[in-house]
Amino acid sequence: MPSERFRKIFPYVSIGVGILVYVLYYNSTQNWKQMQSEYEQQQVQERQKKKRAKKEYMSKVKPWISIDGKEIYEIVKREEQDGLIWIQLTERKENITYNLRYSKSGSGEKYTSKVGNLFWMKGDEAIFENKEGKKSNLKSAKIYKGLYSYMADANTFKICGSDQMIPITMLGDNIEIERAYSKIGRSGEDVYLEVEGAIIKEKSMEGDEMIDAVYPFKLIGMEDRKECE
Repeated sequence: MPSERFRKIFPYVSIGVGILVYVLYYNSTQNWKQMQSEYEQQQVQERQKKKRAKKEYMSKVKPWISIDGKEIYEIVKREEQDGLIWIQLTERKENITYNLRYSKSGSGEKYTSKVGNLFWMKGDEAIFENKEGKKSNLKSAKIYKGLYSYMADANTFKICGSDQMIPITMLGDNIEIERAYSKIGRSGEDVYLEVEGAIIKEKSMEGDEMIDAVYPFKLIGMEDRKECE
């Protein structure tokens, strides 16, 4: 009878159903584990990508020097969180730090704060404006190479690859430059100089005329008996 036959095959059917359920459960578990593993790998890759981008960005960041050489701004930190980019901008001489958030702009790289501070980079130039409306025009520091000489409290610096000959200001790392020149012992003669800085405006020694001068943010190196390459 059908009922008798069913009772005989029921254990086998139960075993088959149990195996099928186990196989389905196992496959779904493996798929979930694989999806979780892929998600975790993507998260790790994304974090590593952000770290590399941050490191690369910070490695390229240079100081920003005001046109009169009285202010120096530096990006000391950059973070990306929840799709937002933040930087910490420090005014070096006054030791003031501003927390600024990236803002979309038609050109350059613009950062603002809720209280009204603004830092806007456009190529080699930038503007910083504080919440009181005080604006500073800035220039990004570059590497300058040239022939330097010093004598009787005056110096000259002829930039390599050009006929431009301008003085180095008495600000920044100028004392280190004069010390290095003194050690070489060639008063009034040219030596090779590499310096990181920016060309700013200062009063000439002869009067009130404003002239170009290199603000020496950092002495990189000085060598005797070496010419421009």
